[in-house]
Amino acid sequence: MAGVKKRVVIVGGGTGGAMLANRLPPDEFEVTVVDRQPRHHFWPWLLYIAFKGSRKPISRDIRDVLKPHVNFIQSGARLINLNDRFVELEDGKRLNYDYLIVATGATVDYSKVPGLDKVTELYGNYHSTVENAWKVWSTINNFTEGTFAIILPPASFRCPPSPLEGVFLAEEFFRARGRRGKVKVTYVTFYPRPYPAEPVNEVIEPILRERGIEYVTFFTLDHIDPDKKAAYSMEGEEFKFDAAVVIPPHVGVDIKYVPETVLDQDRFVKADKYTNRIQGFDDAFVIGDASALPVAKTGVTAHLQACVVAKILQGEDARNSGRTNCPFDVGYGLGTFVISDYDHPAVKFPVNRLNHLFKVAFSAAYWDMVKYPELWDPIMDAYFDATSPAKLIPIYNR
Repeated sequence: MAGVKKRVVIVGGGTGGAMLANRLPPDEFEVTVVDRQPRHHFWPWLLYIAFKGSRKPISRDIRDVLKPHVNFIQSGARLINLNDRFVELEDGKRLNYDYLIVATGATVDYSKVPGLDKVTELYGNYHSTVENAWKVWSTINNFTEGTFAIILPPASFRCPPSPLEGVFLAEEFFRARGRRGKVKVTYVTFYPRPYPAEPVNEVIEPILRERGIEYVTFFTLDHIDPDKKAAYSMEGEEFKFDAAVVIPPHVGVDIKYVPETVLDQDRFVKADKYTNRIQGFDDAFVIGDASALPVAKTGVTAHLQACVVAKILQGEDARNSGRTNCPFDVGYGLGTFVISDYDHPAVKFPVNRLNHLFKVAFSAAYWDMVKYPELWDPIMDAYFDATSPAKLIPIYNR
């Protein structure tokens, strides 16, 4: 029937979900966002709570970041039935849809590393909650000597640069307080090099050496003994520390799916990497951290995927390029970016102050970018075009 709006249900009111909801024109779509939490968080700022003690607010009501025509239901989803096209809420209510977008993000699973829950209780982390980020801040403020380690286990996690960002900011913190002579900052990773993408590593590894930051590679974390202050690898190695911040493994949110075959072993949703269509379904999509796609779990990824899905829903032929554009804080007011796509390796992008300023500026503009994408899209499109890997690689990867 002419004039009937298409019903779009978006499960998750984070970056991807909110950006997509705000992009869909109200004369064509009836959009409903469902989220168990009432607040939308800017998760990247946990880094600056943990290592700078920042008190900048990092959350707002989800209702406030959505345009007035978007419906919001505060509820968890307990069942997503892709065969029969409905989402069942915690109270049993069913939301039927014409199009579904899964934007649930990811959650941490401490059980994947025995001992991790206790280590987090002692020292905190900056990938889960505001409370745990403040615990890291307390840890480094009270740490005066010994080995301070950041450990990356072999699992999915948000923001590929973030473990090393923490390492760099911790080193800066201890040096600024005159403790570097007594504090050894160490990064422990399962990768064969500090940063897995070699072009980026060629930028980062010399900085680690210059600042006297030690690193241990090929350490596949198996378990931790908090009492002995020791981490053990699957290879049988022992790493001793005096305080350790461990990046927690991330998994998909615990929602039942029909069919369950759309989920991988960590409950991430399988999808086509170009269109974000959930495997086997033309009317359902997954964006952001919830997907099992081979792309970085970052806000920029969710942003770009939301753009593509919004265009597809409006009848356009749009495809993801797999673009990453992760700001990378290396401390002391300096930064770089991790830039790549499906067709190009990472760019060997230089470190400078301007890159750090870009990261800070982005955080300041974030809330407007989420709510008013129509105002920011021309600016971001121009930026992404100017910094495309195809254009930068001939300049920097020599």
